[in-house]
Amino acid sequence: MRMRQLGKGHSVMFFAPGEVDRRIRSLRSSGMASEAHIRVLDVLRWAMHETCEDIRHHLPHWAQQGLDHNKRFAAYKEYKSTKDLEDLKDLKDAWLQRESRTLEEMYMVTPGDTTSPEMYSVPSIRERVERLGVTKLVDVRMAEEQEREVDHEVEQERQVERPPKAQAASHAVHEDIYEFVRTGNLPMSSSHVFPLLVPLGMAKALYSTTEWAPSPLATADFMTTIHGSNSMSLTDYLRPVNWALLSGSGKKSTVIVISPYEANELLPIIRQLKKVRLHVYAPRVTLSMRSFSDLTFHTIPDPSAEPWSAPVHTRIQLNLFSGQLYFDSREEYKRVCELLALTMAHPGAKYCEIDGFVPKKYRTGRSSPFARSKIDILKVLISLRRKGMGYNRTHLGQILNASPLSEETLSGISS
Repeated sequence: MRMRQLGKGHSVMFFAPGEVDRRIRSLRSSGMASEAHIRVLDVLRWAMHETCEDIRHHLPHWAQQGLDHNKRFAAYKEYKSTKDLEDLKDLKDAWLQRESRTLEEMYMVTPGDTTSPEMYSVPSIRERVERLGVTKLVDVRMAEEQEREVDHEVEQERQVERPPKAQAASHAVHEDIYEFVRTGNLPMSSSHVFPLLVPLGMAKALYSTTEWAPSPLATADFMTTIHGSNSMSLTDYLRPVNWALLSGSGKKSTVIVISPYEANELLPIIRQLKKVRLHVYAPRVTLSMRSFSDLTFHTIPDPSAEPWSAPVHTRIQLNLFSGQLYFDSREEYKRVCELLALTMAHPGAKYCEIDGFVPKKYRTGRSSPFARSKIDILKVLISLRRKGMGYNRTHLGQILNASPLSEETLSGISS
């Protein structure tokens, strides 16, 4: 690379990781202080030193190639001058190399110079080796075999970063939840039931915000998973959404997400009194998976005698919080875009943020309750749900990355 007019209006700044910084300092002086200033001369000296070390490291490979070439060329000249069939056998022996070797030949360490004496029988090779100041060469084929095995091990090695160990919180079913199961009515201002989407940036004053309202609820036992954790924040110990209690129907319905422990404890009362329904739920995380969003897969007691359907806002918010990756219909896709105030719901907007969020004054379609974007917090939530697995090519992954679903994708979604 040419650096024209260097020093005349131009300058060079060097950046290096800590390991390189230590090697530069150790090369300059063994007593160099850690805070001493590194000069350009030190960097250039280190670069030339590394170049020389690299040449010495690869010199055995170069010498072996030169020896192989010399042997083949000598055998070829001999055969060309005589055309003797005996020389043809020598030519074949010189060109072909033995593939299989014993473990002793590959790995046994011998004292002194392990290079074949033939290496120094070629004057041009010997002269070059001596001029470079190399006094000993290792067996190049042994080095190649060892490097291949080390590289193979490195490729297979994986570092899995797991969340720190924590003590599980003790389970408990509060009296307010028992009251809800027995009567179908939730006590007012219960201190053990919270809006489900509290961890998604809702205001600290839980009852003074209407951003996610109306919101499904969740019990304290569902929200609290480990000792010492804040149930109002997203952590690696998020509990999956699998059980929900419902009473009423339509806009007057009450939806409470509960823990597996609560579902097991409350099941006999639910079956006996039949004041609330226990619904099984799971997020749709693959395209071929059936949807549980309508909450009709399995219900206790069976609601077949009473017509019922899950409210739209409940389905959308349950899907977002649980980490559902695929939409069930075009209408759901449209409603999610409208809820998050994305450009897909406001095609005529003259301005949008980098994540696709359209501020209130630029919206052209149905309004959203959010004054600020929720995309970042949803990305954190989905990443925690996926445990490191990618989701960018899914329906939800595309809209969180400000990419509308293609017509081909939409055609595969039922209307």
